[in-house]
Amino acid sequence: MPQLSVIDLAMFLLETPVRPFNIGPLVLLRPPKGARRFADRLLERMLKQEAGPPFNHRLQLSLTRIPSVEPMSGADLAKHVHRITLGGGGSMDELIAKVCELHEALLPREGLLWQFYVIDGLADGRVALYGKVHHGIIDGRSFVQAVTQWFSSDPKDRTVRAMWQGLPPSGSARRTAGHGTGRSNPTAVGAMRDLLKKAAGVGGSTLGLYRMLAAQGRRRLGLGGEALDLPFLDIPDVLSSVASPKRNYAFTTLPLGEVKALGKAADATVNDILLAVLDGALTQHLSAQLQLSNKPLVVDMPVALTGASGGNQIAVLQLAMGRPGSTPRQRLAAIRKETARVKAAVKDNSSETVMLYTTVVHALPTLLERVGLKRPLRVSNLLFSNPFGLAGRCYLMGAEVELALPMSVVAAGQMLNITVVTLADRLQIGLLGIPGAIDHINRLATHIDAAYQELKADLAATEEVPAASTRRASKPRRTTRKAVV
Repeated sequence: MPQLSVIDLAMFLLETPVRPFNIGPLVLLRPPKGARRFADRLLERMLKQEAGPPFNHRLQLSLTRIPSVEPMSGADLAKHVHRITLGGGGSMDELIAKVCELHEALLPREGLLWQFYVIDGLADGRVALYGKVHHGIIDGRSFVQAVTQWFSSDPKDRTVRAMWQGLPPSGSARRTAGHGTGRSNPTAVGAMRDLLKKAAGVGGSTLGLYRMLAAQGRRRLGLGGEALDLPFLDIPDVLSSVASPKRNYAFTTLPLGEVKALGKAADATVNDILLAVLDGALTQHLSAQLQLSNKPLVVDMPVALTGASGGNQIAVLQLAMGRPGSTPRQRLAAIRKETARVKAAVKDNSSETVMLYTTVVHALPTLLERVGLKRPLRVSNLLFSNPFGLAGRCYLMGAEVELALPMSVVAAGQMLNITVVTLADRLQIGLLGIPGAIDHINRLATHIDAAYQELKADLAATEEVPAASTRRASKPRRTTRKAVV
């Protein structure tokens, strides 16, 4: 089996009932006109497809070697694939409430590490598909590859594929062949000790971690350098609450082509534009909730790595956004500077070093949360991720994929996850939060739309973007689960 990465192990060892490491898509299909029993026929045909890597893997424990994830033959897919019919009127709110309920539960450690649901009963006749997979066996970009292989670009294609058929036989598939452990140590200290003892590459990257932290310390003391900020410091005390397994969800969309043009004209990336929009939206949302801060919000952001071992080849690093009171253009300028600092940190340190840094930084809040610390240790105010997505229109058994929304992880040290996945010409922005910390999450989706318009107008006014590019974005679609606390 391939070497284990420290992040793979962390996702198993540090998982708790209030912090499940489930990721997956929520897909909405529009069946062809006249299609009868579409959900039943789709389920029947998908169940004929065998599971492929990493969806055919189970946790393997051993007394003589490092725990791993190994292929499981003869798995009964019927135990992992389920059929649900909504019964409360079939609204989007009801669908989101049901999917949040499913997303909150820990995946069983016996058998395959995923569950899949076919859901009908929506009032408008659409059919929903929701799959959740343990993040320890697949990263976001690899999941997008699996979803891409699942769908067809031809509306006349009636071939039925399944999410669990797995990744294509490429480097990405090899990366997900071996992962973490299946049993959490009962003590917080023991979990950290096992994590560091068993993960590959830790010994050689510990010195690099010390050097990375030393550079951050020198910057903190004003001694120069372009290192990242020290973790856990200067995190605004907003979007905070008691950890809970409950989740709420909302979404909106932005036009991809327009966002790309906006970034090109402002010499910024799509991620820079999105971060500036989210910064403005969160500022509006917090102001409406009377949660004010004199410090910039801090975001956790995954960065893809090359040459690392294990399934999740990422680092998750922190950056500050715009200062309170900034204009949209000033927010964008500050974010561009900070994202450049993150890229430099990845370039200047080995993949193993930044993965170890990621794990240690994110493990500490989990361990302290486990021992009952009343005031949580904050890593950031939110996590933002953009694993790209589906380049064109997609179909499954002739049904158009109208939405392919991301459902992700709210890890310890934060209360909000914002993940963006592309579908054809739209950027789908999924907001997953913990009620109490982020109430009225559907209003935050509305603030995203408003902040996008404000950024366009501000850049156009300063002649960084042609005025013609300020046409309105497509009307967003959003919903929310009612908060349960």
